[in-house]
Amino acid sequence: MITGLAPGIYLSGVLGLLYGALAHLLWGRHWLHLPLFVIGGVLGCLLVWGTGLHLFTALPAPGGLPIPEATAVAWLLLAAIAALRRA
Repeated sequence: MITGLAPGIYLSGVLGLLYGALAHLLWGRHWLHLPLFVIGGVLGCLLVWGTGLHLFTALPAPGGLPIPEATAVAWLLLAAIAALRRA
């Protein structure tokens, strides 16, 4: 068991995996694109957690990860990946 990581990293991984899988269902055409979308989703969530971006201070941030900001950044990154993949 890994005990040295912050809870925000675990939450980023789970949300990024979920967002990457959903983006692959929406925009992916081949199963080989799945790792690209999953990495993009996790990276988007980790960027928000790592930078500490917290725009909506009234909303909670479990594990130090603000969920609305992480969702927005992850989906923007996933949309960019989908657009670049199709170009």
